[in-house]
Amino acid sequence: MTLEVMMPVITASGEEAVVTAWFVDEGGACTEGQLIAEVQTEKISVDVEAPAAGYVMSRVELNEPVPQGAPICLIADSAELPDVTAPATSSSVDVPPARVTASPSAKRVAKELGVDLTALAGTGPGGRITEADVRAVAGAAPNAAGGLRAVIARNMRRSHSETAPVTLHSTVQLGPEKPSRITARVVKLVSEVLADHPHLNGYRDGDDFVTAEMVHMAVAIQTAEGLIAPVVRDPASLTVDDISAAIEDLAERATAGTLTADDFEGGTFTVTNLGFYGVDGFTPIINLPQVAILGVGAIRQVPVIDETEAVTTGYQMVLSLTFDHAFVDGAPAAEFLQQVEEKLA
Repeated sequence: MTLEVMMPVITASGEEAVVTAWFVDEGGACTEGQLIAEVQTEKISVDVEAPAAGYVMSRVELNEPVPQGAPICLIADSAELPDVTAPATSSSVDVPPARVTASPSAKRVAKELGVDLTALAGTGPGGRITEADVRAVAGAAPNAAGGLRAVIARNMRRSHSETAPVTLHSTVQLGPEKPSRITARVVKLVSEVLADHPHLNGYRDGDDFVTAEMVHMAVAIQTAEGLIAPVVRDPASLTVDDISAAIEDLAERATAGTLTADDFEGGTFTVTNLGFYGVDGFTPIINLPQVAILGVGAIRQVPVIDETEAVTTGYQMVLSLTFDHAFVDGAPAAEFLQQVEEKLA
């Protein structure tokens, strides 16, 4: 008897995650409740415990994307699994085709490259066929993106393929003094403006848009392993100082790897700031299932003409709003961006 151990559903069923560490060898014994693996989504990592005592079999490969809710290994009563590939011994019985044990990515690449998996000998645990095995036979170079980076890449491509993205750019005049804590200020003002633009605040559900009752702002944070977007809760009710402290706390915990699933739940809109890197305008990618994201550019000191038509200096920056045109029209999106600009000026 065998028991499947599933990839935990941390964010959403079907979204991919990876096993970053195995703590029990292939065929090794485990006890019920023993830590056997560490898995990670695009956002957070979670420990996986054995649901029963037995032997860990058919482990998926490290850093290979696996859908959440899909098996990552088996817990077997015996250290040897039954031979499911052995053909029937009687010549009067049709011999079923041999079962191919291959990773999901190996199956996908084999289909793309026209490789017959039944003709391959796998190099993975228990003879499992890996993506590298398929590419080696096809003579194709391995994909440079793997593991968690591959999960992020798939999610980015999914966002671009499942949305009708349009990006609007607006140059904001900030006045004669350079503003501080600009990300926190933008989060605060955007959350207030979204009260007048509910068509941008919420999430998509298939072909429908669900308007959120409150604004919970996802804020993009760069980590060593990739970009994540934990959530600041109800920033409209917070001060700029409170929001700045909340973002700093999320960034510190992101670096330490201690964010939890709760830190990512319920985001209704996203703000991302590349101004720290000297970038002016850019095209942010929508954070599904949301329908809009606002990019913040660098603050620049520029010549300006004051009320007396004299030339002086002031500060400006570019805001870049990407929205899903399938759910939001251009004019309402432009009105939202204009209102944010007016509040920042």
